[in-house]
Amino acid sequence: MKRRFLLTTFALIPLFLSACASTGAVDNSKIGKLAGDLGMTTEQTQAGAGAVLKLAQARLEVADFDKIAAVFPRGNEYMALAGRLGAFQGAVPTAGGLSSAFDKIGITPSQASKFVPALTDYVSTAAGPDVGMLLANSLK
Repeated sequence: MKRRFLLTTFALIPLFLSACASTGAVDNSKIGKLAGDLGMTTEQTQAGAGAVLKLAQARLEVADFDKIAAVFPRGNEYMALAGRLGAFQGAVPTAGGLSSAFDKIGITPSQASKFVPALTDYVSTAAGPDVGMLLANSLK
């Protein structure tokens, strides 16, 4: 009986792992599409999203930030990537800090002017216009 249970369990592990991987792939495909649309690398797009999330986290109440973070299943990874690429040290407390973070990641002002609205629209579509406004207002 124990042997059957173990065999069944081991047989199901790849199913669970593939389900988890496909969830990440959906998120990465959206990031990849945004990167392609704006002429950015996937890494720049992920790090840029991380910098935006870091600023929102610094400026919003925890409950409000959690609404935005829920839209980005890999948001903590994106914030960590932005930090590793030198986008910020600690919090990004101002919109000027966000511009500096983008510059360090290699996002041009022209790309940034399209990136932020695209990210805000994504949040509005995924979580509703009120959550999109929370993000937009946190970036001002």
